[in-house]
Parts: sequence; structure tokens; C-alpha cells
Amino acid sequence: MPRMKKTARRQQMEDIIYEAPPQDHPLEHFFARMDDVNCYLITFADRTEIPPRHLDISLLNSSNFSTLARILEEQGLIEFVQIRENYYPDLVGIAYSTLSVDFNESNEAEFMLKFKLFKRDYEIGCSELASIWNLPYRGSLFDGKKPLEAWGSNIKQESYALFNIVRQPRKKIGVNVFTTEMRVLHYLLNYVLMPRASGHGHVKDEDIITMWAMVNDIKINWTYFIVQHMIRYTKGLSSSGFGYVCLWTRIFRYLGIDVSAESRKGMVPTSVIDTRTIHQMRRSLEAQEQEEQEQAPQGPQVQEQVEAFGQSSIHDMMAILQRIEANQNFMGNRFERVEQSQAHMDRQLRRVNRRLHRIEQYMEINIDEDEDEDQE
Repeated sequence: MPRMKKTARRQQMEDIIYEAPPQDHPLEHFFARMDDVNCYLITFADRTEIPPRHLDISLLNSSNFSTLARILEEQGLIEFVQIRENYYPDLVGIAYSTLSVDFNESNEAEFMLKFKLFKRDYEIGCSELASIWNLPYRGSLFDGKKPLEAWGSNIKQESYALFNIVRQPRKKIGVNVFTTEMRVLHYLLNYVLMPRASGHGHVKDEDIITMWAMVNDIKINWTYFIVQHMIRYTKGLSSSGFGYVCLWTRIFRYLGIDVSAESRKGMVPTSVIDTRTIHQMRRSLEAQEQEEQEQAPQGPQVQEQVEAFGQSSIHDMMAILQRIEANQNFMGNRFERVEQSQAHMDRQLRRVNRRLHRIEQYMEINIDEDEDEDQE
């Protein structure tokens, strides 16, 4: 069998000297090595799961979604987008903190996913993952980020042109640029295929390129695609969440891992993507269009009122309004940054308090051991 390439993170973990967690450590039940405990505390202890979603397949029976149905069928995603399972967020966070993927050097489509749980090492191959996730693992090795060279150098421009989207520098693109059917596809991308913790209302380059490939019937190796996104969760910020929690449930079940004693969550009624989701999309789009109309000039009525002040006054008023709008945008951005900074400081403070508490527990254990030795 060809040799597998180790990730840099896995090599670094193997170079660390073994040290077992002390007895009575809160995480001693899960980890056999103290460096794994520290990795978890630093990278995943403060994160929360991204709530899973699933598609009500009856939505595709409507003629309004015939193109979406064809796309999902061609990509082999019909069963995958319907997955719903109870999930175990604490265990998933621990598994992510020890996750590594060994790719075959001669064929990157072949890989082995590895993680640690309950002081044991587990691994599962790509074909097994594809089977339990109901996914194809043959097709283009697209990671959802970097377009393939075979797609051409102008793929980004072609992708935006396909959906009639005009890009403007430093301006975010809202999902209202899509038709309802393509908004549902974008929704599936953001919540199911590559779950994000935030930014669902905006269109990113990776969204457009992925949708371009799907609309053009380019078969994607979705098992590879999803594992690449799992790797990204291990490199994300502490403020970001982690997704695919239902997929981890299937991994635990397939590997025979006993999770009966662990905290569990179920999917709530709002997790389903159905006609109610479509109505919400339409209402939000109507509200946005109404807001844009209210902000736009109102035609002759406003013009007649302004003309009373004379032509010179019009220019003065427009200049004042532009300054006011610029100041409002500036202050809004400042307040938003202050709120983000405050939230970040609160998270950091909670993290420090948790670490101090764990250090105190660790020190108490060591002090007790030293006292026992002195008494002996």
C-alpha cells in the first residue's frame, strides 16, 4: 500500500514527549496524553457546534425547484442533504481537537481520517466515510476553496457572470441577487455542505465557484470536499464553531464507540429546510427591496418640495445629507467594532477563568501528592 503523507500538525503532536493527564483531571476520561488535553483547551474548549440542518425532500417535488432537484441528483446529494441524527457536541469537539488526515501521496482521493477518543486511536477510510454519509467519493478533487486548473484562469469571472452578478470593490454581495431556487442551493451550501457559523446572508467567492460547478454538472468528490472542510475547522479561530455534527454521530456508530453516557442533542423543528424557509426568504427579500425603495429618491414629489429652496439650496442640502450618511456609516462601524471587541474580551476572560480553575485543580492534586509523600 502506498505510504500516506502526514500532516505537519500530526508530526508535531508525535514529537511531543508523552505525559499522561493527572488523576481526577476533568478531561482525564477522554485523553491519554496531557498535550492532547492542552490542544483541546486551546483550540476547541470554547467553541460551540454549528446547528445542523436538513432538507425536506418533498420541496423538490414542486416544478419551481426542478433545476435544484436535477443538480442534487446529478451530484449524488439527495440522501446526504436529508441526514438527521442526534449528536454529541462535546465528543465532536474533542474528536476535532485530535483530528488528522493522512492523504495517499500518489492519489489524494485516497485518505485515512484519524482521531482520538476515550484514550483510544480511531481511523476510518474514505470509502467507508462515503458509505456511511451516502456520498460519492469519485469526481473532481475540489476543496471548496481553490478552483481546479482545468476550470480555467477566468473561473471566478465566469462564475459571477453565470448568475448575472456584478461585483463591486469592497462591497458585500447579498443573497438577494439569486433567484429563489438558487437561494435554496446557496442555503444548502452554507448550512449543510460547508456549514458556517455566520455570514449566511452574503455570497462569497467559494460559494459562487461551487455553485458554478454544480450547475454545470461537474461531478465533485463530496467526501473529499467535506473532509477538507473538517480540516479547516481544526485551524479556525476559537470564536468560530464546528460543523458536521450529525456526520460524526455516524462515524461513532460505525466504529462502535459507546456514546450512551454522553450529553446528547436532537435536531429541533426549525432545523428543517422546507416551504417555511422559502417564505422566510421571500419575506426578507421583500423587506430589503422595500427598504431600498424608501432610501431611494421619491421622484416629482420630493423634487417639487426641494425646488422651493432654489437650485443652490438643493446642492447644499445634498452635500449635508451625504455628510450625515457618511457620519452614520462611520459611527455604525465604530459601534459594531466596539461590540465585537467587547464580545472578544468577554470570551477571552471566560477562557482565562476556565484555565485558572483547571490550573488550581491541577495544583491541588500535586500539593496533595506532595503532602502524602512528606507524611510517608
